[in-house]
Amino acid sequence: MKGTKRIASLLLILAMVFSMAATAFAGADTAHTITITGDKENHVYAAYQVFKGDISGEKLTNIQWGSGVNGDELLAELKTVSAYAACTSAEDVAGVVKDLGDNSEALDAFAKIAGKHLQGDGVRSTETASPYKINVTGDGYYLIKDTNVATSGSNDAATKFILKVVGDVQVQSKSEIPTINKIIVEADEQQGLGTAQDVGSNVPFKLTSKVPAMDGYESYQFVITDTLSAGLTFNDDVAVTIGGAEYNSFTVNKSGQTFTITFNNFISQKANAGKEIVITYSAKLNEGALSTKEETNTVYLEYSNNPYDTTSTGKTPDHIVYVYDFDIKIDKYAAGESGNVNLAGAKFVLYKEVNGNKMYYYYNENTKAVEWKTLDEDGLKAALAADPKTVTEVTTDANGAASFRGVDAGAYKLHETAAPEGYNLLKKDVAVNITATYNADGTLAASSAVSTTEVPQYTQTVGIENKSGWQLPSTGDIGTTIFYIAGAILVVGAGILLVTRKRLNKES
Repeated sequence: MKGTKRIASLLLILAMVFSMAATAFAGADTAHTITITGDKENHVYAAYQVFKGDISGEKLTNIQWGSGVNGDELLAELKTVSAYAACTSAEDVAGVVKDLGDNSEALDAFAKIAGKHLQGDGVRSTETASPYKINVTGDGYYLIKDTNVATSGSNDAATKFILKVVGDVQVQSKSEIPTINKIIVEADEQQGLGTAQDVGSNVPFKLTSKVPAMDGYESYQFVITDTLSAGLTFNDDVAVTIGGAEYNSFTVNKSGQTFTITFNNFISQKANAGKEIVITYSAKLNEGALSTKEETNTVYLEYSNNPYDTTSTGKTPDHIVYVYDFDIKIDKYAAGESGNVNLAGAKFVLYKEVNGNKMYYYYNENTKAVEWKTLDEDGLKAALAADPKTVTEVTTDANGAASFRGVDAGAYKLHETAAPEGYNLLKKDVAVNITATYNADGTLAASSAVSTTEVPQYTQTVGIENKSGWQLPSTGDIGTTIFYIAGAILVVGAGILLVTRKRLNKES
């Protein structure tokens, strides 16, 4: 383990360049394999030749800058450090380095500056998991970079590997690219990436990461950026633990719908490498969600990725979770000979049944939130009679339409409290079941509600037919006629009976 650490340390290896005996460099056509082991997946390692030259006995001769560095730029920056001020070539730099101690300021400066002046893409590994292999051509000393394949080239993470390569060589990677994961606590979707909620409810989120290995760093940036869509309002309630212990050394800054969580003096957590970081906070699903298809919460982590450059940072891919809400739209009509007729004036309340109790929908205009009131029949009457009402009662318009907005997926019932004039009140409440299933990434896969370009909000339409009342005969009209007819029949009948009796009497 001690030997591996020495191989992985730039400070030690650069000193060893000039003190270790080796065979002569064979030239640019010598092929070697650098094997990097470790348990990390989806990494790409790149090798850059820093020095080239000849080794004879215990001495390095004919030293030149390797093809992997911009020697002129590197030398120019090195000359700003007093120990290198008189250097004019790679060989001069080597002459300074060979006399430096392992922990000298000048050697440390060289390590940091060299990592800033690599050029080209280097020679890269092609494996997707350990062991990674890099096939280089040419003897020399190589700096190895760990490139985060999930992001752009600007997010490369430089390691402390600088290796003498005069044959095949194997080292173990200790570099680590941080990750960030995000879920919705108690989400509908199993992976925690998608859910539906009532408008006005607080949606809890949890972020997880790990304290990265910070060997070789003097300071370390660790900044989480979270962006909420317009229908979510950050509650400013961030809490952090590291390894299960409360951690308060962080700063939250807000700008519009974006906020950042900056870990202060994060290098102080170096000894906790590998311990889990847990960040929790919540956001309110606000009234803006009533007019959108979905709400999103996007997070990424920005982190130090180069121990030689304190300003260099990498960025994780965006991680997104999704929040939905639904509308229930009533389509009130009566069947007619030439088609359905829209009915205005019908009144409805919405409720759901929980543990045998009826909970009625109320949209609080003051808090812009959906509330549910547990009421019996008398309580409902009182709520509807109150001024203003404490339960939402909707009335269909000229198009027969009325809506209850911003509800979670689930089972509901519509209760008609007043029928349109001339129509019978519904005898049974109307069941409404809003269904929702999610894709692996948290997006809505299928729903009984529908979203369109014209109406992005997912809406479930419920057709409800009303029957008109019976038109009964009036007593001053048809009823009188009946009596007239009946009376006339009786008179005629009496006349017939009288004539018949007279005839019978004569015959007898």
